[in-house]
Parts: sequence; structure tokens; C-alpha cells
Amino acid sequence: MAFSWKYQQHAHPSYWGPVTAQANFCEEDYVLTGYIAEVINTVSNLTYLLYAYHGIKSNANHKDAILRNLPYLGIAGVGIGSSIFHATLKNYTQWCDDLSMLIATATVLHRVFTFDKSLSVTVSSGLLITLFMATFSTWHCITDELTMHSVLFGLMIATIGLKTRSIISARVSNPLIKAQVFKLCTWGSVIFVTGFAIWNVDNAICGKLTAWKRAVGMPWSFALELHGWWHVFTGAGAYIFIALVEYLTSEDAGKPLGGRFAFPVAWLVDGEAGREKVEANGNGHANGFAKANGAVKANRSNGKANGNVNGNAKANRMAHENGNAKKTL
Repeated sequence: MAFSWKYQQHAHPSYWGPVTAQANFCEEDYVLTGYIAEVINTVSNLTYLLYAYHGIKSNANHKDAILRNLPYLGIAGVGIGSSIFHATLKNYTQWCDDLSMLIATATVLHRVFTFDKSLSVTVSSGLLITLFMATFSTWHCITDELTMHSVLFGLMIATIGLKTRSIISARVSNPLIKAQVFKLCTWGSVIFVTGFAIWNVDNAICGKLTAWKRAVGMPWSFALELHGWWHVFTGAGAYIFIALVEYLTSEDAGKPLGGRFAFPVAWLVDGEAGREKVEANGNGHANGFAKANGAVKANRSNGKANGNVNGNAKANRMAHENGNAKKTL
């Protein structure tokens, strides 16, 4: 293929030694360099880091930035842990990949259940979750068991989903805004599931994909590294849910979504939906207040005018009566 170069026939000698990880992927190991086992699967983890950077930067001026940023630090940890694993493909570095997913999910779980609680409850809950995750992580590393890892991850995701729906119902009353919030939830799920489907295709037809990649050559073949696309899609999907949870658990809940989110959210939902109704309600309150003040002032003016008229009439009567009295005398 034009503007491409061929793969070499044999892998480079591995700087990290033989592959010992339980999981391996369709990208050929050490085919580009001896220092990175899977280059595309490693580099594609930048998606997590970029979204984490955007979230943390947007919270710079918030007083509760530390609590807001915990989930973003979690997703950054996923990017770092996954990069280390795909670069080395060692059994012990696979733990970085596995456990970073659980830790990132635990930070979101903590946020949805403690955002409206006192500081003492928030801290104590965080310590309990940390203790549990540390215990589970130790057990996971000692036993090298993967089933319970998947079960725990699924349970946490389901719990967060149910809690998030209840928060939406409680904190978003404007039907136009609520529709956009649910639409964003749907798109986040679609993006995440699409990434998972692409990964399964990567596993199912790996042999054919490898043949096609070698036929078209690099760099065009990089587009066929489907596990890398899993990182891109899940990074975007995870960011959408984390940013949505941040919105729902902040003082901005119930307001139009606006332009607070990173790409591709602006393409998926109408951030201005509901703004007219919110502004109309605000103007209505202001106009009502102004009318009330006007009515009070008008009543005062009328009262004052009536008082002046009555006073003048009374003075005229008294003068007239005095004049008649004098004439009589």
C-alpha cells in the first residue's frame, strides 16, 4: 500500500523479558521496538489521561476540587496502569491494569453516596472503601484470580448506575434538562458498549486482522489495532459518566448542561436545552417583585394624594365655618 512500510518478520528482543501475563492481545508483541510490547495498545491509553486532565483543569477554581477530582485521578490511574501493563506484558504489571479499574470505579461510588453527607461521613466512608479495596487487591494479587475481579467491577457499575438514576430524579426537575441528561447517559452507555464489542471482534478474528495489517503495512495497519480502539471508546464513555456524576452532585445540578463537557458531548446533546425556561422563571420572579413594589408605591402615592385632598377639604370647611361665625357676630 502507498506511503506504508512493512512489518519485520520477527519480533525485537524484549527488554522486559518473556511475556508472563495471563492476558495477551491481538497486537503483535515487540514488533516495533524491544522496549514496548504493544505500542498502539500503550499509546491509546493517552485517552484516559487527556480526559482526566480536562476534568481536573475545569475544577481548578472550586473549593471542593479535591473531592471532585478523585474520579478523574482514578481514570488517570487507569491510563497509567494500563500503559505499564501493555508496555511490558508481565504478570505483576497486569495487576496495575486490573486494580486501577476497580479503584477508579470506587472513587465514583464514593462520590455518588457521599456528596450530600457531612465531612466526617465522607471521610469515614472513604477510609472504609479504601480498606476494602486494599484488602481485595492484596487477595487478588496473591491468588491471581480474575473472576471475582469481574464480579466486583460489575456490581460497582450497577450500583453506581442505580444511584445515579435516583440522583437525576431528585436533583433535575426541568423536563428539558432531564431529557438531555438521560440522553447523555444513553450515549455514554452506547460508546462504552461499542468499545467492548470492538474488543470482542479483535479477539474473534485476530488471525485475519493480523494478515490484513501485514498486507496494508504501517501506519495504516494501526487503525486495525482494535484493542486500542477499546481504550479510546471506554475512555470517552467513562469520562461522560464521571463528568455527569460531577454535574449531578454539584451546585450546578438542574441547570442547563452548557459547554462544561469535553468532546464528544457537545455533538451528542443540546447543552442549552432548558435555559429559556430557567431564565423565564427568573425574569418572572423579578417582574412579579417589581410589580409588587410598584403596586405598593402606587398605593402609597394614592394614599398620600387622598390624604392631601381630605386635608384641604377639611381646612376649607373650617375656614368657611369660621367666616360664617364672624358674620353672625
